[in-house]
Amino acid sequence: MTTDKSVDPALIEALRSQERETRDGAAAALVEAGRSAVPALVGLLADPGRDFRDLVIWVLVEIGKPAVKELLARLDSDNHTMRSAIAETLGTIGAPQAALPLIAAMKDEEADVRESASWALVRIGESAIAPLIASLGDPSRFVRKGAAWSLAGIGEPAVKQLAAAVPGSDPDVRALLIDTLVQIREGATGPLVKLLGHEEPAVRMQAAGALGRINEPEAIEPLAGLLRDGDRAVRRAAIEALAQFDRNAFEALEAALSHTDEELRDAVMMTLGLMGRASTPFLIEKLDSPDADIRRRMARTLGIVRDGSALARLIDALADPDVTVRDSAAWALGELQDPRARTPLVAALNDTSMPPQYSLSAWALVKYDPDSVIPDLLDSLRADSPWVRWRAALSLGLFRDPRGVEPLIRALGDTDLEVRRRVIASLGEIGEREAIEPLKRMLIDDIGDDWILVKQTITKIQTRRPSGNARGRDADHYTETRNGTNGNQTLPH
Repeated sequence: MTTDKSVDPALIEALRSQERETRDGAAAALVEAGRSAVPALVGLLADPGRDFRDLVIWVLVEIGKPAVKELLARLDSDNHTMRSAIAETLGTIGAPQAALPLIAAMKDEEADVRESASWALVRIGESAIAPLIASLGDPSRFVRKGAAWSLAGIGEPAVKQLAAAVPGSDPDVRALLIDTLVQIREGATGPLVKLLGHEEPAVRMQAAGALGRINEPEAIEPLAGLLRDGDRAVRRAAIEALAQFDRNAFEALEAALSHTDEELRDAVMMTLGLMGRASTPFLIEKLDSPDADIRRRMARTLGIVRDGSALARLIDALADPDVTVRDSAAWALGELQDPRARTPLVAALNDTSMPPQYSLSAWALVKYDPDSVIPDLLDSLRADSPWVRWRAALSLGLFRDPRGVEPLIRALGDTDLEVRRRVIASLGEIGEREAIEPLKRMLIDDIGDDWILVKQTITKIQTRRPSGNARGRDADHYTETRNGTNGNQTLPH
């Protein structure tokens, strides 16, 4: 090992002594020697023994600033152990001039060097913030990752500069800046709330997402205000952020529900749905709102949440004075799939005051056991009210159960035009070939434009691929019909 001539080699060797008193004495003497001891000490940082390196690092740190120049000069050593130890030493000394070389060291092929460099930058602190932020756009993923980690380690002192760098940054850098602010948390809420007012939608969107992750109550009101944002993606980000606050957000959401803006009310409903069962008490309470639109939305949202504790109130809502509320409650009960709701849903289907366009009871019943439901549907198919017959025919078609074929064939002679059309369509949905001849006989009669529907239905049945279990088809069909091929929920009205 080569040592500086001005340093007694015996002191260097004494550092390796098994005697603590000897080691401590050598270390003190080397600290006293100061700058002249630095080259020899830096060379010792390549030693494989961790305890020995720690002692050498302690001596260099005690020497302090006079050691920095030599340490920086040796940071590109061929020995990765030395490079790692040098980075650690520079960080412990807290040398501001080491910030850029340490950032470069985060590109090192050795993980221990990258880790030491990141830690060193944390220890350097505030003077490293600006170059670290600049390095978030570095081509090296190691540098980007290390810089973000270091900034998070520096913590609150970095918040102001991080937030200031968000506007104007490219999307990848902006994501790193935002994520770093989330990691820091302390002191980040205020700057992020200010970013909610930025002119660029992407900035508002990412700031909203960050505030949801930090989950500080002071962000709720600003996020609720963002539900009226002109950008759809921003509104969605605000919804998802507010959903993470659970009960803390109810007051703000309640205020938004009273707004006349239709899209805002929809956004509130989506937020409550994302909250899951935490929102159930609030939703049930709002079923008593004097505003029928709020009651309708809350009933629908309870279906999204699927909390069985809402069963009784949803059944009560089937008797709501507003038809849209009753219809939404029926859909929600279908989502719950609680057997106790079957009889009330059958009663809702038989509600003679419900026009055909309010048919969600028919859709809801398809979620239940066909053996328990189809006999009731067959009875309803013979009801006096054409609206009831229409819904019964719809539900039978949705079930796609062969037991509905013969009753539907008989219903082809229904006196109501809309019922007949619904019957024809449902026969097409079931797809049993025994319906073909009765449908063909309809073509002989003067049925006006309905001949197109009849022809299409016949073709649909003729080209349908035979399948096995009817109920298996039913479930798939119901899901496809409700959700569409892209998974987005669409409901008839």
